[in-house]
Amino acid sequence: MDAAGDLYGTTVCDGAYGYGNIFELVYSNGSYTYRDLYDFCSLGQPCTDGAYPISNVSLDTSGNLYGTASAGGSQGVGVVWEITP
Repeated sequence: MDAAGDLYGTTVCDGAYGYGNIFELVYSNGSYTYRDLYDFCSLGQPCTDGAYPISNVSLDTSGNLYGTASAGGSQGVGVVWEITP
């Protein structure tokens, strides 16, 4: 959760390409709104940006998000990812 009360997470098989995504639940007026931040495998096969994220999301003090994906990457065995929402 960030300072504004927004929540972050990943899905394993969702997203625009079916390889998982990173999402934010934006808090406003007592409720949350879903926002898709990144869809894995958007670069096409062989998913060099990663696929099937499996970790919790970590947030640093600068607002960057970090996690891992279990597949894809340059060797096809996963990646550590970072995005700035």
